[in-house]
Amino acid sequence: MATKSLPTSHPATEERDVLLKNGLADLEKGRGSAPAAFADASSSSARLAAIILLQLGMSVSMSLVNKAAVGRMPDYPIFLVVLQTVATVVILEVGKKLKYLDYNDFSWQNGGKQFVGVSIAFVTPMVFSMLAFKYVSVQTIVVFRQITTALTLAGEFAFFQRVAGHLVYGSVGMGILGGLIYATSASDYSFVGYFWSFVYAVSMAVNCLYIKKIFNQLPQMSNFEKTYYQNLEAIPFLLVLALPTEGLGGFLGHLTTINFWGWCIILFSCVAGFGISISGILARDALSPTAFNILGNCSKPMTVVMSFFIFGAESSAAALIGLGLVLAAGILYSYATQKK
Repeated sequence: MATKSLPTSHPATEERDVLLKNGLADLEKGRGSAPAAFADASSSSARLAAIILLQLGMSVSMSLVNKAAVGRMPDYPIFLVVLQTVATVVILEVGKKLKYLDYNDFSWQNGGKQFVGVSIAFVTPMVFSMLAFKYVSVQTIVVFRQITTALTLAGEFAFFQRVAGHLVYGSVGMGILGGLIYATSASDYSFVGYFWSFVYAVSMAVNCLYIKKIFNQLPQMSNFEKTYYQNLEAIPFLLVLALPTEGLGGFLGHLTTINFWGWCIILFSCVAGFGISISGILARDALSPTAFNILGNCSKPMTVVMSFFIFGAESSAAALIGLGLVLAAGILYSYATQKK
């Protein structure tokens, strides 16, 4: 009788072998992809850290150098902003010609139209801060930035339905209290200076909220292209403000009276203007409006300390207490927002 051959393998065994083989393949794939994923995450974190450090450095240096530059052109603060925006466009175009930078040429349909409002929102705080620097100290501008924090928080609730915690509201309240103490006792009090400082703070809140919204609608644009558009389109707007209020003839005549060190400060402010344009766009792309404002709060203590060394410390004890409350409120706000 013929013997019946036995099956070489059981169906359950075959299924087990297939699963084992696939599992080993997935394991090997995981081993290969995990380091790559970790490397990508590390690279992303390093890039974010670099952006934050760049924005912090540029924010601090820009406030200090603008205060010094306005001292060399006290009657022409808006023309100083014109010089900074023109310098930024020139640096970008030279970099593009030399093949160091790459971005698309100007197009009204593919960027110019969308950047009209952005360019105005971008330079308006710069103009108001320059006007304020004619009358008040750097630390006064820092104190008024507390208004920016409060308005940004309100704007995120109104436009993005983002609700903050009690600690956030408490920190803003403490900052407003500190600001009131400072404002009523500071040695540099000037109604005109405080008015421009207040308008600057309001325009900065609009800047934080509006520009981020527009940038989210233009993901295809490179950061250099955004910098190019917002500075190029700001120049006509600035000239409309500067020509009737400051006068071209007087401005050109004043340029001939500036000494060597004065020109060094002005040229450095132009380079810093290019730097703050780039760092600001990078930070707005990478951060939310609230996180961007937190970054501004982090720069306050450094700005104040360096301002004391360069321009002299505030002499009023009450004003120093108010300033301390504002700085502490900024740190608390940053902590509370990050924790949330």
